[in-house]
Amino acid sequence: MGRKVSGEATMGELRELEALLQKDPDLRYKSSVLSNWPQPANSAEWDHRTESALDKHLERMQEAFPQEELPVKKERRNFRKLVSLLSVLVVILGGYCIYLVINKYPQKDSSKTAMAAIYTRDGSRSRAQLPDGTEVWLNGGSRLTYNPDMNNLGAREVTLEGEAFFDVAKNATKPFSIHTSKMDIRVLGTSFNVKAYTQDNTTEATLITGAVEVTLNDGEEKSVKLLPNQKIILQHPTENQSLTQPNLVAGYKIENIHSNPQDSMVAETAWCDNYLVFDNDNFEDIALKMERWYGIKVHLSGNKLKNYHFTATFKNESFSEVLEALKVTTSFRCRIVSNEVFITQ
Repeated sequence: MGRKVSGEATMGELRELEALLQKDPDLRYKSSVLSNWPQPANSAEWDHRTESALDKHLERMQEAFPQEELPVKKERRNFRKLVSLLSVLVVILGGYCIYLVINKYPQKDSSKTAMAAIYTRDGSRSRAQLPDGTEVWLNGGSRLTYNPDMNNLGAREVTLEGEAFFDVAKNATKPFSIHTSKMDIRVLGTSFNVKAYTQDNTTEATLITGAVEVTLNDGEEKSVKLLPNQKIILQHPTENQSLTQPNLVAGYKIENIHSNPQDSMVAETAWCDNYLVFDNDNFEDIALKMERWYGIKVHLSGNKLKNYHFTATFKNESFSEVLEALKVTTSFRCRIVSNEVFITQ
């Protein structure tokens, strides 16, 4: 409304204002009051009044402080020059202050702006290429952070929370490292899968090709080298164990992975091809997988039900179809309320 009264409003703004006035009678009244406001005096008269007010103010200052030599009258253009000079000084001083701050904290500012992240929600999977050419597949409920300028750094490093499959671009001079809360993995060029959900009882790394070195950070630091078709499983201490034995060293084991002879599918990486695989998993672990796969919340009731084990492979089946397939071997009841599923014996 102010821009309309001053004659600065564009046609688009005037149309938008008119639409608002049609909807709000109170606003229309305010607009009417503003529209009837007396127009500003012409420029010459306004300049005269400004000069007169300034002269009177300087005269009062002279009376109040006779010892000070205050000018009785100033030319308007001199006054403008003074204001312009002060404005330039403020801009220069502000720029200098910014320069000092930037140079005092260069590393802190650069680290804040350097990191990039890729997220996938439960019920979704995504594929991305990192700046160095590394291909990454992210499973549901995962987060990967990295420095977009990694090609100009001494090493290529990413941080993972969740599950991801990496096909690392080879670069013998710059190793590629993945950091998780429980283990770090260092490679030069290879393909492997990392499963590191904070809610899970284990952290896993599965090597498909090449070679990796895994450093365990859960308790006593230890390095383990994996060969192709091997995976390492790090068992997390339970909450009670962490409280009663804070220095407990987590146990780990190395297993050979097996592929399906018919289609060469590997259970640990089948999710990259949109397969949901249960490989002798208990119902509690399956519930977590289904939550991430379908973006739902599953409630299991009863320890006996949680310890049932299933082996199955699904592709493009709905959540209801998966439940019906599991019911073939185990009797249970389920109730679906909005986005939550309650499963009981």
